[in-house]
Amino acid sequence: MEKDTQQRNHEAVSLVPFPLDILFLRRDVIKNWNLTATDLKMPYWRIYRPYNSCGFIHYNDQVINLKAGSVYLIAPNTPFVSRTRGGLLEKIYAHFTMGGPYADCMDFIQELPDCPPLLDMLEQMSESLLERRHDDRLILLTTAAINLAVSLLPPEHLERHRNIEFQLLSVYHLIKKNPAQNYSNKKLASIAHMSLCTFIKKFYNSFGVTPQHFLLEQKVDMAALLLLQSDETISDIAESCGFCNRYYFTRIFTKYRGISPAAFRKAYHL
Repeated sequence: MEKDTQQRNHEAVSLVPFPLDILFLRRDVIKNWNLTATDLKMPYWRIYRPYNSCGFIHYNDQVINLKAGSVYLIAPNTPFVSRTRGGLLEKIYAHFTMGGPYADCMDFIQELPDCPPLLDMLEQMSESLLERRHDDRLILLTTAAINLAVSLLPPEHLERHRNIEFQLLSVYHLIKKNPAQNYSNKKLASIAHMSLCTFIKKFYNSFGVTPQHFLLEQKVDMAALLLLQSDETISDIAESCGFCNRYYFTRIFTKYRGISPAAFRKAYHL
């Protein structure tokens, strides 16, 4: 009996953490919260923890009332409109990007189950912000809170590509990893070891868009993050994202986002 217990106590596994980039963290008191993001889908996650029940979100013909003390995760590229119904909305929130299986999540809003450790970490983060203690401890707390929050997501949000062929998933992740490369359909088909016609048909059936449409979406997402996070010129961003010039970039960005790069940066720069 003692031998069996020792064996069980020596089980181990090597773990590789998912990449996490915290873009923005803030505690706010907002009189009029009026964020219209229907045409401005952001390529990053949001985590919200409201302190009162003054706010609500319109999403997919639903009204989601933000409840005091609850925690909400909004996936990347989720179109929604948010409002206040009177009073001051008080909340702590963060924007972040995440790799691993969470890199493929998109278009959902999830109220998380009650989790006292998560609420405790968010409260400590809030206190640090109020006291202007922007130190390493705040980074550790925010990282821990985000990791715990995404671990509470229902499994169905992580199973989007379960039945897709490995070769197509390899191409999908190759594009997401480096969208600035101007991959031709012929090149992508050769990477997938498929004929050109078969590759385009299977890619569309698997992901709902053509390979080139998907590539442009990823370029636009990459550019949106740079517009939000960096002070690079729009011309430099266009070049680093694989667009031939600023004018073509502006046309494509405006087509996909419904707003020009300059207006997007002015309105939403972090």
